[in-house]
Amino acid sequence: MLCHTSQEQSQQSDTVQDEALLRYYAAEWDRYTTGANYINRSFTYLNHHWVKWERVEGRKGVYPVYTLALIQWKSNFFLHIQSKNGKLASAILRLIEHQWNGESIDQGLVKKVVDSFVSLGLDESDINKASLDVYKKHLATPFLEATEKYYQQESEAFLAESSVSDYLKKAEERLREEEGHRPENSSSANASTVLIRQHSELMWESFQNLLDFDKDEDLQRMYALLSQIPEGLELSRKKFEEHVKKAGLTAVSKLVGEASEGADGLDPKAYVDALLEVHCKNSETVTQSFRGEAGFVASLDKACRESVNRNAATRPSTTKSPELLAKHADMLLRKNNKMVEEEDLEGALNRVMILFKYVEDKDVFQTFYTTKLSK
Repeated sequence: MLCHTSQEQSQQSDTVQDEALLRYYAAEWDRYTTGANYINRSFTYLNHHWVKWERVEGRKGVYPVYTLALIQWKSNFFLHIQSKNGKLASAILRLIEHQWNGESIDQGLVKKVVDSFVSLGLDESDINKASLDVYKKHLATPFLEATEKYYQQESEAFLAESSVSDYLKKAEERLREEEGHRPENSSSANASTVLIRQHSELMWESFQNLLDFDKDEDLQRMYALLSQIPEGLELSRKKFEEHVKKAGLTAVSKLVGEASEGADGLDPKAYVDALLEVHCKNSETVTQSFRGEAGFVASLDKACRESVNRNAATRPSTTKSPELLAKHADMLLRKNNKMVEEEDLEGALNRVMILFKYVEDKDVFQTFYTTKLSK
């Protein structure tokens, strides 16, 4: 089918460039693959029986009709265009560069042409299996080189004039754009390397500031970016653990300082509420900003365990934390308790259990609580 038109197509493709070439190529691709599909269906019996049997017997060069049509397209038209200094791939890159520079482009056109590169891949061992060999050879390599060079220059220039928060948005936008230019199962390693890894130190340095000022959206972006590189979250988890630990210790120290008798004069409810407030706030951060990632959950638990068992109130006595927790639970359960309404009691007790989980010496809690219960 292509033999009758390939010369005319090749001549026409020689006269157009850039977006005009892409539009011509895409239109011819649509026309050709539509016709190939019709013919392929007409030879369904041949494909399912003779072709299949010949391939089982190890005969090389025998393909279903549609696959054979794609091979012909590649040999007679695709490679002709690409032989002109990678003309088709270069046209795609130049159009994408327009988008990088803020211009609006036809994303559907880019996707259609890129998808054709993928469709032309052929795995001889399994012709039904998708192959990225044509895409990698003719487009991925030059695209990644151009992307790396452009992102390197742009990211350095952008950071010289903008904040890290603004850069997070820019990097997120660039990666989203690049995702639309790549076929499924292909890698974005180069873009991640330039946009994230090369600036990860700056991100880590800004992480504490984002935590201190509750910049939840920026934390979400930073998490999403750093999670794309190996060990990108490790330092963030450690910083988060220290942040939660410090918040818990500071909250207790403030209460101890305000109490007339120091640790001995602490109000059990105030003590529990202060630690719960730290846990609740940072638990929301883990859920919303870090998507409940197991490493950040572990960091939260470790920090809370430290702040519950080793704080300003526990220095005189290591039993202080379970003692205050037991006193608070006892007050909640007393009949004359007016701290909470009856319908809120279950919720209040559940909140106590959040801290109880972190108490290391649970036997002390039981001892204090049993003593209170017997009175």
